[in-house]
Amino acid sequence: MKLLFLDLDGTLLNDNKEIEQGDMEAIEEMLRAGHKIIINSGRPLFSILKLAEKFDFLREGFYLSAYNGGLIYAPATKERLKYDTLDSEIVRHMFDEAYKMGLHCHTYTDDHVVSERKTEELDFYTKRIGMPPQIVDDFISVTNGVQPKVIIISLDGRDKLEAYRDRLADFTRENNLYCTFSDARLLEYANPNANKGEAIRFMCQHLLVDISDTVAAGDEENDLPMILAAGTGVCMKNGVEGLKALADYVTENTNNECGIREIIYKFII
Repeated sequence: MKLLFLDLDGTLLNDNKEIEQGDMEAIEEMLRAGHKIIINSGRPLFSILKLAEKFDFLREGFYLSAYNGGLIYAPATKERLKYDTLDSEIVRHMFDEAYKMGLHCHTYTDDHVVSERKTEELDFYTKRIGMPPQIVDDFISVTNGVQPKVIIISLDGRDKLEAYRDRLADFTRENNLYCTFSDARLLEYANPNANKGEAIRFMCQHLLVDISDTVAAGDEENDLPMILAAGTGVCMKNGVEGLKALADYVTENTNNECGIREIIYKFII
């Protein structure tokens, strides 16, 4: 049995947020052969579940890894296998520092994106992932001390976010936080065990699969831990250059051209 770990945006999903027919056919062939697929995304579980229902992934053979590996869910048994969160004091500091720099910041409950301010960035993000917003005076009042991750957003691109990351560099090291870009506009912070590479190691232990029998595919910086951890790390043709340089293989086809089918036929079946 082999395990295929797939990022969603820019990897399994095409630019219209659909899955190419050729990719779907290869996925079904892979499942019939006894292999398993783990959706390994930075999205919250709420958003992944909506997509999984749409594409009929809520069944045996699939696992869902949300928040960059912070939460792993088994659809067949409706069980949370792993959930790593952030301390509220750490999140409070990140919110306050974001406000000082004029940046949007949010966290989550199981079914809402939680923000203390209504912003253009919040509207952009909630529409992008299909998850409703909740505006509160204090995020702790609704999260009850359980915050899976924090996202800082700048619609102007990476420069302001890089400045924020530099500002919090010592704080990040002192608290052993995992920090990554999932998009040029999205800077994420999470528990150190909440990264896509840890998701691979956890699932190998859970399913008793040797890590050499894993393949991981992604396109962005937050995919790097799983590209490095997997037996075979694959970067999509449309991926960022830094990821291509460290991947074992770069696809000949993009996420719009059945790049997943290429991976499945080359490395799985």
